[in-house]
Amino acid sequence: MQLGSCFLDSLTVTSFFGNAEMRGVFNDRRLMQSWLDVEAALARAQAGLGIIPSSAAQAITDAARLDRLDTTVLAADAADTVHPLVPLVRALTAACQGDAGRYVHLGATTQDVMDTGFVLRARAGLDIVSRQVDELVRILRRLALRHRATPMAARTHGQQALPTTFGLRCAVWQSELQRHRTRLVQMRERLLVTSMGGAAGTMAGYGPQAFALERAVADELGLGVADTPWHATSDRFAECLMVLGLVASSAEKLAREIYFLGRTEVGEAHEPQRATQVGSSTMPHKRNPIRCEAVIAAAGTLRAQVPLAMQTMVAQDDRDMGVGMTLWKLLPECFILIGGALERLVEVFGDLGVDPDRMRANLDLTGGLVLSEAIMLRLAGPLGREQAHHLVMRIVRDSLAQNRPFVDVLRADPQVAAALPGPELAELLDPLSYVGHAAALVDRALLTSESP
Repeated sequence: MQLGSCFLDSLTVTSFFGNAEMRGVFNDRRLMQSWLDVEAALARAQAGLGIIPSSAAQAITDAARLDRLDTTVLAADAADTVHPLVPLVRALTAACQGDAGRYVHLGATTQDVMDTGFVLRARAGLDIVSRQVDELVRILRRLALRHRATPMAARTHGQQALPTTFGLRCAVWQSELQRHRTRLVQMRERLLVTSMGGAAGTMAGYGPQAFALERAVADELGLGVADTPWHATSDRFAECLMVLGLVASSAEKLAREIYFLGRTEVGEAHEPQRATQVGSSTMPHKRNPIRCEAVIAAAGTLRAQVPLAMQTMVAQDDRDMGVGMTLWKLLPECFILIGGALERLVEVFGDLGVDPDRMRANLDLTGGLVLSEAIMLRLAGPLGREQAHHLVMRIVRDSLAQNRPFVDVLRADPQVAAALPGPELAELLDPLSYVGHAAALVDRALLTSESP
């Protein structure tokens, strides 16, 4: 058994990073098969235009299967030739029946095949990411509806601010993810194109039917056609990884929210725990938010790759593999990281433990201080906003300094007593009376945003 050489393929930590489906798209076998798929598509397109015999295209297509090639020999030849694609082209040529091998890779250059293969894998990866984002959006929308009126403390600057609802929190999160859905769709049109520039970007090797051939290859692969060759233009891949960085940042934010809400002192929501899950090797009581922590680690690692992805755009002349090779590392790693992070968030939010009683208890923790704005705005009528603000701020400070309930200090103040009868004061200090338009905002968010 061969052990993994890095954290992305380690046998021990693989459950924290990535997932099986995304690894299947970005493993070595899928990489080489994507190149074979491009070679076969090129042959079929050339046959359709009468450039090569149809029988040759069929033979090349039949042979362009990695399970028919010896990957051990391919690896050895790659090391010997110091070239990533030539060994595969040679093996495909040798595997073809008759003289079909003479037509393999006709007119193409290495980067045409490699970049188009990377595009094919990126498409498969984006399909997975889009599906995961859709599932997370669906889960958050359900939570938003279920908890549209569940009161909790809104927090600003790390402190309790005003009452809000957990449903509004979830509605805000799903709205952000909805914007990522749009970005993913818009970016696909720019990214999912063939690379058919030929040796120096002039398409000279493809002959007089180069443009028709380019379109035919694109149709064979279900891709678009770029307006210019892009051997030295990596903005498409850079944009892709930047969008994944945006998704990763939102993923980390959601994970940190649950990480915080699950603290012992907060206890308002927590990630689910399996019966077999172990929180600590020494402390049996621990219920560690390990999935959220894995999301945080993956998102930070992915986001750190975005500047490197942008560096790949700084290519020299008409081809520069000094920066181009960087994508060989970035593309698989970033997709694997985001695929794992989103899978874990789906697990967390799909069975999220929400404690409305604890949310209400935390709202009451300050003895009504969380409703100081409501009191101040009510007093602004008879006293003016500035005077009311100073008055309530002094009462808040007295309440904290004297360790007396906020309501008692309010009732003892003659200005408050004159302006606010007891029943009205009690109503103002009810958190449910001051959640504003939270429920309506949930409804509006779910109405105006598309359900996946």
